[in-house]
Amino acid sequence: MYPDPSGEEEGLFEGLRGGPILIGALIDLIVTRLGASGVELAFAPALLSADAETRRALIAALMTQPAFPLANLAVGVLGTGIGAFVGARQAGQLFVRHGGWIAVTSTVLGTFASLIEPTTGDPSTLPPTWSQIASLLLILPAGVVGGALAGRLRRRPRS
Repeated sequence: MYPDPSGEEEGLFEGLRGGPILIGALIDLIVTRLGASGVELAFAPALLSADAETRRALIAALMTQPAFPLANLAVGVLGTGIGAFVGARQAGQLFVRHGGWIAVTSTVLGTFASLIEPTTGDPSTLPPTWSQIASLLLILPAGVVGGALAGRLRRRPRS
């Protein structure tokens, strides 16, 4: 059998470090949430002073504009890439694999958080289906790219 040219170990979980994965996932969630808040305020500054009912109406109106879900999608992908970069860099090894697992972990944590978060019950405030599907399709590649970038930019030992 030929050695793996990526230098990664063969087992799915071999060599992974849980701490950096969790830190990267939390960074992803924080960056994404802050970025999404920034996108909301950029598209509708009135959200800052709106009551709950007005806020729901504004968000529902924003969801009908393709640029708003697209901007949120871009923020989410960027957040995952940043979290994966930081976590994989902290792991210091198996960068791509750490980046991928950071993406998976942040997806699980984000899904869990959205399940326990109180909802409005208003489906018009949910992102469009195309945006949700695109998000699921782009999360893992964003994590892998963030991890790969961390590996490319790792500190080289001085000789």
